Amino acid sequence: MIATIIALFACQFVQAQRNIRDSNIVITAIGAQAGLNVPAGDLADRFGNAAQVGGQFMLKLKNNWMFQVDGTYFFGRTVKEDSVFKNFTTSTGLIIGRGGNPAELIVMQRGYTFMLSAGKIFPWIGPNPNSGIHLSLGAGFMEHKLFIRDEFGEVPQLEGEYIKGYDRLTNGFALRQTIGYQHFSNYRYFNYFIGLEFTEGFTRNRRDLNFDTMQRDNSQRIDIFCSLVARWYFPFYKRQPKEFYFY
Repeated sequence: MIATIIALFACQFVQAQRNIRDSNIVITAIGAQAGLNVPAGDLADRFGNAAQVGGQFMLKLKNNWMFQVDGTYFFGRTVKEDSVFKNFTTSTGLIIGRGGNPAELIVMQRGYTFMLSAGKIFPWIGPNPNSGIHLSLGAGFMEHKLFIRDEFGEVPQLEGEYIKGYDRLTNGFALRQTIGYQHFSNYRYFNYFIGLEFTEGFTRNRRDLNFDTMQRDNSQRIDIFCSLVARWYFPFYKRQPKEFYFY
């Protein structure tokens, strides 16, 4: 395994000596990303829009095939599934704490994805043959839940392990499709991707019991979101040597 990694880096450094402006080269890079998720399918019944952040490790080969491992964390404030606390909510919509005063609950969306993807760069546009339209397919894992915080610890129904009966922890296998523009700069410094991603999670609730319904939810879900994503890459190839001409 170690020998394989060393060989990949050695190959990448040799190829980097060629000029990225007019040659296809091997590029390895780490990346950071930010984006906006718009839900669809069953996910749209539970949550609204969410922000996402994440990181990647990427390998681009000479033939412009591109392989990536990435993880993203997504979060949002809009929760539509408002019947979770119905068993201890008053007719006016308040949750009363131990002291007889309204409790302050924070309920938000939290989730993450982990993906392996493969795709190709088509150099129809861009400053060099390593840049262009990027199409890829990915597969991996999706998880999301309700993040619930009792600000002052006033609600006994949400103490300790009891909170798991309300958080709707959901996860499962996921697929992703990506289309966008991949840019690798002639001068190394501006290496980015901007585009759209479509993620479909084939998920189920993983809790043994939902306390508000007193039943286990075994239904199959299709959780979908469309993401507008921007990534910034930090490549490992060496700086291109400057050319000098003498007359």
